[in-house]
Amino acid sequence: MFGPVEKIENFTVEFDEKRILRLIGYKKRPTEIKEPIKSLITEEKEKLDYLLHPASIYTIVGYDETNKHLIFKDAEKVAICICTIGPELEREIKKLMEKNEMTRALILDALGSEAAEEVAIQSDRILAEKAREMNLWPSKRFSPGYGKWDIKEQRFIFRMLPAADIGVRLTESCMMVPRKSVSFRINFYKEQKLSTRRHSPKVS
Repeated sequence: MFGPVEKIENFTVEFDEKRILRLIGYKKRPTEIKEPIKSLITEEKEKLDYLLHPASIYTIVGYDETNKHLIFKDAEKVAICICTIGPELEREIKKLMEKNEMTRALILDALGSEAAEEVAIQSDRILAEKAREMNLWPSKRFSPGYGKWDIKEQRFIFRMLPAADIGVRLTESCMMVPRKSVSFRINFYKEQKLSTRRHSPKVS
């Protein structure tokens, strides 16, 4: 059974050109990248208007409503969130690979990864602001599979949120589908000293 759930869809996704180049394996400066690659990046970016369908859902619950994992220790409340850019981009990557257009597929995959991360960053910012509205202090966001939070804890997140509402499902091995999806939690603390976020109350 789900508690109160909110949905966010009004995302504006922007891209860092240097990061995209790093993701596709280029270590050169953007000014040193040859024209064919620049043109391919531009062409693949133009597809994003119809390939990206960014959305996220979240819930904010009290500590007693969590599974009381050690990572929630000392939290007054916990925000739990799932973000996605939808399945269309991955379908397009598959089509490109089937045509053996590997460079285009690599570029589009990098753009998708960056878009999914941008949706997570913007969702994180909104939730950190919610914490401060409650006079609580937000931690950094953490995803299952990092540190002491096992990847299997994805199941807890998916019990807490109706992921199907934004078209996301979990496999038996705890991987999300669509692949360009992000899940995370943020602890809300009463005391600022417990927060791991660098610039509270500003959102980092």
